[in-house]
Amino acid sequence: MSRARSSTSCSRRAALAAGLALAGGCGFRPIYADRAGTGGGEGEIAEALAAIRVALIPERQGQLLREALNARLRNRTGAARHELRVALSITRQALGVRRDETSSRMRLAAVASFTLAPLPSGDPLTTGRSYAVDAFNIATDQYFAAQLSGEAAERRLAERLAEDIVAQLAAFYARRAAGS
Repeated sequence: MSRARSSTSCSRRAALAAGLALAGGCGFRPIYADRAGTGGGEGEIAEALAAIRVALIPERQGQLLREALNARLRNRTGAARHELRVALSITRQALGVRRDETSSRMRLAAVASFTLAPLPSGDPLTTGRSYAVDAFNIATDQYFAAQLSGEAAERRLAERLAEDIVAQLAAFYARRAAGS
């Protein structure tokens, strides 16, 4: 039985190695890779992302989104070359109605429209939109549990939006570096 496992393990490793070799041959490269191929840094795109300052976003949900964006952009130096402006809209929809006509579930739908512009001011370099949906249960007669569930859903929305916005910005910088 151990020989069968080792044979399967070896064939899986060989298939993985072949797949990686083929992916490299077709021009695939990680988006955050160093284009010079030196492997000595985080890469041009990661450096460009780190040079983005996120403008203030109103309301508590905006604060959560800004915090999540800053965590992903990793702007530690403070020397920003671009500013990211985000307009956030979150709608709430009651789902599932109990006999007493109160809702048992809440759905949150978020839309974040963003603009990346050079500092101190200039024409937008790129714009985009990001969408996310989440939901949470509203516990009967448990106000604080429902409140915490709602806050957790808002945090998850912010994380998803931030991840998508940063991916769109990274794709923009990759296209820009490639000259398209």
